[in-house]
This record gives sequence, structure tokens and C-alpha cells, in this order.
Amino acid sequence: MTAVAHYGSVATELAICRKTAGLAERSDLGRLALSGREPWIEHALGHAIGAAVPQPGRAARLGDTWCCRVTPDRALIVAPAGALARWRRLAREAIVAGHPIECSDLTVRTAAASIVGPSAAAVLRLAGLHYGPQVGDLAAGADVIVLREGPQHFLLLYDAPLWDALLDVGRPLGLSPVGSDALMRLRAAPH
Repeated sequence: MTAVAHYGSVATELAICRKTAGLAERSDLGRLALSGREPWIEHALGHAIGAAVPQPGRAARLGDTWCCRVTPDRALIVAPAGALARWRRLAREAIVAGHPIECSDLTVRTAAASIVGPSAAAVLRLAGLHYGPQVGDLAAGADVIVLREGPQHFLLLYDAPLWDALLDVGRPLGLSPVGSDALMRLRAAPH
């Protein structure tokens, strides 16, 4: 599945992300859940990412992949589809090694969106969504996980209707939909 590239003018969307807040759907990102007893999850994640295994409530970034440790016995992997194949293989290898880990593809059942810009945190607060103060912090609610990707950049993983509600609550703060082209240019721009 491909994310929306733009809603008209990439330059305008980039300006929105820099001045207020942009909301981008992230269908370009797949989502896997790895579940199992804590020592097995710890071992499998350590095998995949070494010493950077995140503690529960934290996430570690490896290139374009986030490893989100939601609880001691559950991790979410958020990455482009091609990178998820490596994580599926990791789960199969863990089972062969005697560490039964369940690997569930959540991509079809859940959604992902990025909210970026100086007003992003205020929009999340108005929507009643919690977030942590540091990059890599996770805040898990009943239907939404908020990952802080940067000072003004949040990744939302959700399985309940959220897009329209965020736009409604954020519109007074300047929140607008933006496409993936604006996000790519924002990431590539010098800070």
C-alpha cells in the first residue's frame, strides 16, 4: 500500500509542518506484534538489535524501523514492508531455537499516522492523547499508541477511528492533512 504523496502543493504542506502541524497517514509502514514470555522477547530483540533493546515504554530506532517495547512481553515493529520480512524471519528462528514467539501482522487491522509541527503536542493534548517527553518514549492507551519520534514529531498507531477526530480537534491550531512528500522533505531538510 502506498501513502498519499501530497494533497496539492508539497511546498504548502511543508510550510504547514513548519508553522503549525501536519497530519500524514502512514500506510507505507507495516506493523508486526511480537509476543511471548519476557525472556524470550528480550532474547529475540537482543539477537535482532543488540544492546539497544528498549525497555517497556520505550522504542529504539534502527534506520527506518522502530522497535517499540509496549510491555515486557510484547513489542511492536513499525517499518516499511520490506523490512518486516527480517522480523518475521527472526520470529521463526526464535521458535526453532526453542523460544516460542508469536508474530502477528497488524498492518491490515491497525492504522498509522504522523503528526508533525510546533502545534503537534497541543493537538495531542486536546485530543486527550498522552505522550512522553523524550524521543523514543511510548504512551499506550486502549486504542492508540503514541511514539515520540522527535521534539515535534509523533507517530500514532491506532485501531479505532482517529483521523477525523484529530483533524476536528486540531483545526483551530492549524492542523491540516499533509502527504508523505512533505514528511520526506522535512526529514531531509537541515535543522
